[in-house]
Amino acid sequence: MVSEHSLDTAINALIDELLALGCEVVAIGRGYCISEPEGMEPIVKRVLDGFGPRDHLMPLFNAILRERGLSIDI
Repeated sequence: MVSEHSLDTAINALIDELLALGCEVVAIGRGYCISEPEGMEPIVKRVLDGFGPRDHLMPLFNAILRERGLSIDI
């Protein structure tokens, strides 16, 4: 089983990679949104596919994004 610390590290690394690609990654409500720059969709898809399933990690993604100040309050 993966520890929560390992998940935090992996999620932070994914967020850093997405930001480096020019994506906007923000927590919104209880979820999150990833917007990629035009033309980067295939690269972003590869990065996200490499991370694996994320739906079950939505609350953790949201919390990490909020801790980093990457959120939009609605």
